[in-house]
Amino acid sequence: MSDTIDWRGSVGKEWADKVDGLDLLLGPTGDAGIEALGDLSGKCVLDVGCGAGTTSRALAARGAIVTGADISSDLLDVARERGHANYIMADASADPLGGPHDAVYSRCGAMFFDDPVAAWSHIRSEVSKNADLSIVCWCAAKENGWASIPMHAARDILELHNVKQAPVGTPGPFGWADPAYFAPVLEQAGWRDLSWEAVERPAMFTTGDNPDPVERAVEFTLRVGILARHLKGKSPELRAKVANSLRGVFHKYVEDDAVYVPTKAWVITGKG
Repeated sequence: MSDTIDWRGSVGKEWADKVDGLDLLLGPTGDAGIEALGDLSGKCVLDVGCGAGTTSRALAARGAIVTGADISSDLLDVARERGHANYIMADASADPLGGPHDAVYSRCGAMFFDDPVAAWSHIRSEVSKNADLSIVCWCAAKENGWASIPMHAARDILELHNVKQAPVGTPGPFGWADPAYFAPVLEQAGWRDLSWEAVERPAMFTTGDNPDPVERAVEFTLRVGILARHLKGKSPELRAKVANSLRGVFHKYVEDDAVYVPTKAWVITGKG
């Protein structure tokens, strides 16, 4: 899996520390993927890339018997503290996943496999016949304010004018931005009756308890996400300049005491 070392190390720790903010950002489109599964009463559901378990708990609240799989021990520690599912530390592309499952769900975890056909073939081998599939994955970066707004604000300061997003198909947050890529991957992996719909929902951009919503959004941006990676190793002075630029932008997005940014994701459904 791409960035396995990061997820098992620094990235997993940072996400575990900022789990509430991440859930607010990923939650609106992620909920659409859960809704697409319909009635889950008594069904065994595999949550691929369950993270801190928020999605697993949401699935369980709909009556499912949930197995949440992730490779980050830090995130799984948080998930296990909160309960409501069986959590396993596993690379979903190759490790046993406790099947057979009646459904598979993944919120922003489908796009990081180095060999996606092999990974999703393995996941399909862990489900029962006619199992339901629901995957939520980001559309293009330019359509997601959590990525595009901070990068634009820091562009001149960090000289990011020539930075290009990794092409579709490269493991990463936007690796599945194009149906022309992800549909053949899933078909080759044996999934069928595929369909997809773009879901656009505003999401809160925040972390911490600062009373100023702009400051909460700035803190989140400096710690997690695409811009945070570009800031690694930068001087405190440069980071301060970026923070000031973010403040100037985020105030335009304040609503009801929070910064809201546009998000757009594909909800992909199918059968095993």
